[in-house]
Amino acid sequence: MDVAAWSTQQLAEFVAIVSTARSEKEAAHVAVERAAEALDADVAAIVCAGDLIAAVGYPEGAVPVGDLAAARPGTTYARQLEVPGVGKCEAASALLEHPPGATMVVARLDRLTREETGLMRGMARVTAITMRMLRVLDDERTARKEIERLAHEQAALRNVATLVATGPSPDEIFAAVAQEVGQLLNADFTELTRFVPSAAVAVVAAWSKTGEPVPLAGPKPLGGHNLTTLIHETHRPERLEYDDSGPPAAATGGVRIRSAVGVPINVEGQLWGVIAVGTAGYEQPPPDTESRLADFTELVATAIANAGAQTELKASRSRIVASADETRRRIERDLHDGAQQRLVSLALRLRAAQETVPPELDELSAHLDSVAGELTTALDELREMARGIHPTILAEGGLAPALKSLARRSSVPVDLRVAAKGRLPERVEVTAYYVVSEALTNAAKHAQASAIHVQVDPIDGILRLAVSDDGIGGADPEGGSGLVGLRDRVEAAGGRLTVQSPPGQGTRLTVDLPLGQ
Repeated sequence: MDVAAWSTQQLAEFVAIVSTARSEKEAAHVAVERAAEALDADVAAIVCAGDLIAAVGYPEGAVPVGDLAAARPGTTYARQLEVPGVGKCEAASALLEHPPGATMVVARLDRLTREETGLMRGMARVTAITMRMLRVLDDERTARKEIERLAHEQAALRNVATLVATGPSPDEIFAAVAQEVGQLLNADFTELTRFVPSAAVAVVAAWSKTGEPVPLAGPKPLGGHNLTTLIHETHRPERLEYDDSGPPAAATGGVRIRSAVGVPINVEGQLWGVIAVGTAGYEQPPPDTESRLADFTELVATAIANAGAQTELKASRSRIVASADETRRRIERDLHDGAQQRLVSLALRLRAAQETVPPELDELSAHLDSVAGELTTALDELREMARGIHPTILAEGGLAPALKSLARRSSVPVDLRVAAKGRLPERVEVTAYYVVSEALTNAAKHAQASAIHVQVDPIDGILRLAVSDDGIGGADPEGGSGLVGLRDRVEAAGGRLTVQSPPGQGTRLTVDLPLGQ
């Protein structure tokens, strides 16, 4: 086999092996192992900014990162490296585009030939493209997990807010909060306590993952090694680890608590009580536990201060919706400016690399084409996900263009008429958009409709939104989570939602949203 054919075969095998990696770290390790084997090198490594990413040929803990980093790209034989058990070896290096500033270094007794140097540079390029792609895909997975976490958290907050809105007894609210918090944070035990006069504390609600009933202890004096006493003294969130002297399992639903996190509940500026979660394992609760607990304390405090105060309730629900919308906008911006842009850049680089493949390497070209196709699919999925989180067109163009976009994507023909001109208050635009989006989805999935009519009119200081279809009707405003969620969002914006859906006569949804502050 001539040298050119050998080099081409080695690069093809390198691509096939490195592309099977599932993480950046794995790709780097596979790359140095394969590079060392193909180039008959005694050692091979990838270093970046003085840090070791991967290496082969060195004893564990004896990698000379500084010497490897000094083997600068640009000259094939930058310097010699001392290799344990071999002696001084000639080093060669190639720059990686990703991670930025990374270098692939190999060393052996004799210098690389010109063909071997070219092969090494090709390996470095393939390694960089693979590691960049894996980083983008990992960012996408992280974003998906964050979206799921936020969705669960917002759902738990909305459940509590909706319960408070019905005006139940404080005991029902406390019990619901304890359960929602415990399930959301994957705790083994949750407890709400209230401080009472004479330096005492009483348990007002508790929940255990075991499902066993937890007795609610009456007032008992503060003191001792426990979280409630500590927070009563400091008036701030606290963490505590217990040994065998911790709370008895009988008092915590059959769970032996080893770690606990608590946050104070303040009502009208005064310390009222504590909401706390406990875990039975030896691992510490996550660092964001305090902040996630604090999200519930405002709802609890509002319910305590005045369970019947609808003004405070609506303000609290509005803050939850506004926070969720802001989070949606932030994630959409992060996806657009981060992962999406990196995927586009990577796709362009991959296509450019594909064009440099010699015609005789059909298998390599086909493999790169397959990778490019998968990358394009990932980009399309990411764009669709970003659009569902918070549509960019709504923030940039306003309600009318955003509704036109919804109508174009609807599987059922939509007659859209928007009389509102110019920009409207942000809360009105966001609420109206999600009302229409949910209504179109419901009509397409459940109503068996053949046509949908959407009318948007500003009337006497309100925005009136009407969505009607010619479907089968029979929609239950109280039975579907979608309509319940819409009602919560509309009322949080100070509006009103009505649904008319007689069986066999289609469905009409009407929303009035105040345009003033």
